[in-house]
Amino acid sequence: MVVTDVDGLLARHDTMRLTEHALYEAYKESLRAKDIFYAIFNGEILEHYPNRQRVLIVGPTARFDLQIHVVCEYTGKKEILAITVYVPDRPRWASDWDRA
Repeated sequence: MVVTDVDGLLARHDTMRLTEHALYEAYKESLRAKDIFYAIFNGEILEHYPNRQRVLIVGPTARFDLQIHVVCEYTGKKEILAITVYVPDRPRWASDWDRA
């Protein structure tokens, strides 16, 4: 499957789930599950990892003026799985959208 945008990803799957790891990483950044879902639904695909059937989504949080990154896996036919969440920081990221 070729994924070109978040809407296309969401249209092909019935459910979305957050891993414990994603929730733990979000908690460390003072984020909640609703922030992760909000970022996914309102974000855009930044990078594709086709060999692993994963995408990196950048999107806003529900409660803060902050962009977060969410790595989602779409290997299952019915489910999108949020694998991890993080706030892009230096030196890995020059901005929320650009790698350093």
